[in-house]
Formats: sequence, C-alpha cells, structure tokens
Amino acid sequence: MNIYAHRGLFDNKKIVENTISAFKKALKSSFDIELDIRLTKDNKIIVFHDDNLKRLTGVDRLVSDMTYDELKNVKLLDTDEVIPTLEEVLNLVSGKVTLLIEIKDYLSKGMLNKLDRLLLDYNGRVLLQSFNPFMVKKMALSSLKRYKLGILLTSNYKGLKKALYELYVYNYIIKQKYCSFISSPKELVLRVKEISSKELFIWTIRTKEEFIKYKKYSNNLICEEKGIIRA
Repeated sequence: MNIYAHRGLFDNKKIVENTISAFKKALKSSFDIELDIRLTKDNKIIVFHDDNLKRLTGVDRLVSDMTYDELKNVKLLDTDEVIPTLEEVLNLVSGKVTLLIEIKDYLSKGMLNKLDRLLLDYNGRVLLQSFNPFMVKKMALSSLKRYKLGILLTSNYKGLKKALYELYVYNYIIKQKYCSFISSPKELVLRVKEISSKELFIWTIRTKEEFIKYKKYSNNLICEEKGIIRA
C-alpha cells in the first residue's frame, strides 16, 4: 500500500499544509508526499495550493501577482510557517520517499524547462500530475516524459462543458500515451475502473472507513492524517 500524505501531514493549526513542517512529519512516518506547485510573478516555483493567499494568510492577493521576495516572509495561519520553494522541499525530502507533484498553473515552455532542470538535480522518485489535460499532453511531449505523468479528474463540470470534458479526457488523453496514471476523486473511482486499467490514485481519504473502502480499488491512496490506518 502506497500512502501519500495529502499536502504533507498537517492540522492547519500548529502545522500548516504544504510546509516544511508538514513534510517533515510525513517523512517521520515514511509516507510518500503529495504537494502542489505554482508560480510567483517572478517565475519562482513555490509549494502552495490556492491561487489566492487569503485562506491561509488573510491577505487577499493572487500568488501570481506577487514576487517571491514579497511572499517568502508571509506567515501562514498565525504560525511561523512560510511558503517553501520547490527546491527547498526537494532538498528536504532528498529521495527518501516518492513525491507526487501537482502542477497548479499552466506552465510555459520556458517554465517547463526550469522545472525540468530543477528535477534533473534531484535524486528521488517523482510523479507529475495536473487537472489540465493540455498541461499533461504538453509534459508528455517534453523531456518531462521521463517521469510518470497523471491526469487529475474532476466531477465539477455540468451540461455541455461536462460532455466536452469527458469526451476529450476519457476518450483521448487517457486512452493515448499522454498519461501513465489516473488520479481520481472518490466519487469517480468506479467509472474510472470501467474505462481504464491504468494505475489509479484515489483522493482524498479523510476517514479510516474511507481507507478500508477504497484500498480495495487501488494501492495508491492520497490521505489526510485522520484517514490513515497505520500498519
């Protein structure tokens, strides 16, 4: 069973998601780590989930409108935690566990090359995933194809947008060689199992009951701490 700590192990009180402390706690339990990356205004690759700072800092600004120098000292949720760069996280993990990296932005060719160079110096197992099917295809046609690439599925679309999304993702991206694994929300697992035999990751497991239920469908579970059943 491969257990991925969703944004590290955190409670968003003393330990904040996607921070060095959250990743240290996951490493202590030898869990693999899922994390999110996005770009600052000056094209630094940072580890942060939201496009806006407000939920975790109270500052109502877009990450993409701020430079790294503006962001690096911003405290998260009244703690001493700050937003790490991807490079800092790579140095911390140093190949000890697998990293499942979600790309939140649509990266330009130049930024893909920057990510590529950063990962070239990293001696550890890395998986890359994105909700954006065009991003997945773009990575598959770049030198990042040396990594396992995954499509993150969503059930948020309705009507015509849902039909077009499913036509493109289910019948093209998944069936072609652009992705080697599928990262599915819990509610789509049975649908995914029907249409593809590719490696499956399931998110987000938040209770022990969910852990028991979904481990029947996959050996890759993306979990929050309360949902993990420890061996």
